[in-house]
Amino acid sequence: MRTCTGCRKRALRSDLARLVLDDSTSRVEVDQARCAPGRGAWLHPSRECLDLALRRRAIGRALRAAGPVSTDAVVAWFDQQELRASDAPVDESSTKKAGWKPMGTR
Repeated sequence: MRTCTGCRKRALRSDLARLVLDDSTSRVEVDQARCAPGRGAWLHPSRECLDLALRRRAIGRALRAAGPVSTDAVVAWFDQQELRASDAPVDESSTKKAGWKPMGTR
């Protein structure tokens, strides 16, 4: 279980995105493999949680950064995830699939 930096709710590790700090550039990036060395911050992959974390300046604190951090890469990743989610096909119900016939009651 991990705590989301934005909404502060606990969730499974597989449900959250891991953020890491690149010390050389003070830039926060999304660790898609969830195995980069160093301290990580966890965030739900939703724009609402990202906005909360940015407004509260919680990402830098969670990563224990010495100064201000750049979150441009994280914002770009979240925008890309939203585009992928909007382009995903809607799952059809089983009643609309080809060849499916309802069972009779008699």
